[in-house]
Amino acid sequence: MKATWSRAAARVVPALVLGMVLSAGVVALSWIGAFAGWETRAVDVFMFLRDPVPAPGIAIVLIDDEAFRALGERQPLSRVFLAELADFLLRSGARVVALDVLLQASTVPEDDQALVAVAERWAPSGRLVFAQEAVEQSGGYALRPHFSPALGNLSGFINAPIDADGGVRRFRPVLPGHGGTFVPSFALAAAAASGGIGAADLARDLHAGVQGALRLPVTDRAGRVARVEPVRLGALARDRWRISFAGPPGTLVSFPAGPILAAARSGAPAAADNPFRDRIVLIGGSFAASRDFYPTPTGLMTGVEIHANTVHTLLERRALAPPPSWLNLGVLLLTCVIVALLSVWLPPAWATLGSVALVAAIVAGSYEAYTRGGYWLDFVTPVAAMLLYQHTTRALRRRRLRAAFGQYVSPEVMARVVRMGSAHEGEMREVSVLVSDLRGFTSLCERQSPEQVTAVMNEYLTAMVDAVLAHRGMVSDFIGDGILAFFGAPLDEPEHAWHAVQSAVEMQAALGRLNTRWRLEGKDPLAMGVAVNTGPAFAGTIGAPRKKKYAVLGDTVNTAARIETLNRQLGTRILIGRATLDAVREHVVVGRTEAVAVKGKAEPVEVFEVLALAENPARDSARRPAEVEA
Repeated sequence: MKATWSRAAARVVPALVLGMVLSAGVVALSWIGAFAGWETRAVDVFMFLRDPVPAPGIAIVLIDDEAFRALGERQPLSRVFLAELADFLLRSGARVVALDVLLQASTVPEDDQALVAVAERWAPSGRLVFAQEAVEQSGGYALRPHFSPALGNLSGFINAPIDADGGVRRFRPVLPGHGGTFVPSFALAAAAASGGIGAADLARDLHAGVQGALRLPVTDRAGRVARVEPVRLGALARDRWRISFAGPPGTLVSFPAGPILAAARSGAPAAADNPFRDRIVLIGGSFAASRDFYPTPTGLMTGVEIHANTVHTLLERRALAPPPSWLNLGVLLLTCVIVALLSVWLPPAWATLGSVALVAAIVAGSYEAYTRGGYWLDFVTPVAAMLLYQHTTRALRRRRLRAAFGQYVSPEVMARVVRMGSAHEGEMREVSVLVSDLRGFTSLCERQSPEQVTAVMNEYLTAMVDAVLAHRGMVSDFIGDGILAFFGAPLDEPEHAWHAVQSAVEMQAALGRLNTRWRLEGKDPLAMGVAVNTGPAFAGTIGAPRKKKYAVLGDTVNTAARIETLNRQLGTRILIGRATLDAVREHVVVGRTEAVAVKGKAEPVEVFEVLALAENPARDSARRPAEVEA
């Protein structure tokens, strides 16, 4: 049991260590923003796929192309038009009216005065919010003034951060002002006003510094203010917050401005159940000339609709705040452990399938955290760590396999080993073992110089190895002037016996070609005996810690070596065992057959001489001795 645990630890611990190291590297890359683009796209997809979220407490009044034409298609927009529209909505019971129109330049004095009068009338209630631009001045931000100070009672900036692709995904609730104060955004001012927080209270909260808190309302599912909760200013000012869009363009209820203005000018009182009562109403342009359109993760939106979604985000606290850092780190470490265990315990294909399932689970969990809690549970970093781990382990595995097999198998087999994997740590397999041995090599060494012997042996071994590799064999060892090769490992090869016999015949043919050339060069020819035996054997990586190799061991290998020695005794060139013959019977021409006593075997071993490969199995089978069929 202890040995089993030790072997398991020897496999798992390095995998876990590698996973931890790679995870640390991925976290470092995440901290410097390497995955920011992927994270952005992931949240975009979540937002696009999510079902629309109701926002019953918010309505939009759109100054559309029809209303713009009615105003003579002139900008700035008529101040009388804006005054009558805002006054009617407030008299209709709107909780807040937020005017998303910049009012920096003066127009006709009488028209300007009409808007100022409405602002002064509703200023004490804190229900009318105006939009301004934030400009940077001496290290802080300030709001660009309106044409009249009377409009600055409750205002906020409408500047929106634009991403590199031109889209709007984030907002800044506040910007740093001067003297430790903060400047509120248009959406923040509207959200605060909806909770009864007046201009003076808001200004006081914004002067509290980063350690202070800003009181903001929280709405329920019906859009009603459920409570007012403090939010630390430091958190609001820390970074850009992600807008949690309620849905695609048009999700938030909207009304055209023209009919509303007609109702305002008719003098008829608003009905008690009108659609603006107890809602935050934002007024903004959607006419083409306003050019106030921006790409968002859910589609092209007007600026006023983006602000409305920002108000919705603040009121429902769905600003995609990150969860506790320990949770993201826990997901990353758990992913690392699972992937490491999968890579150690499962074959590559199953490990990949398990990793895909793990990715699906992480993405599903992140999506649930987003849709239910408004959290961005980072799944990009764990997935990146997992992909890096798999890529690294595959590269290391390919390196180990090439180190174990690359010198001894053909490129074709090596590619299959890398692609399909191999149980190179050890298994029992059915293999065919080929053993060859030169005759007359000792006398050759005595008659020629070491340099000449080296040249002859290099030519000989090159030709023999090529013959083995050409038939999907693996060269295991050079034993003196002999060769040990096997077929059927490390990959399954149903025709391993046939490939081994083909290699034996090709080796003899290659030696014949070498002898012909050597005779012409005045060199002595060589003779060789080859044996093939088929049966079960242990196949795996063996050796000491500092020197290992992939090899086959067992009785099948020993018997093959002893069969080869019979070539000298019987005067044959290629001998095969009974199991090999049974596998290739229809494909070879067999000569003599012997049952020979072999050292280490209680029973005689049947050996068969292979004369040639059968060109026509049906024709050549008549030439086989009857005893072969026994």
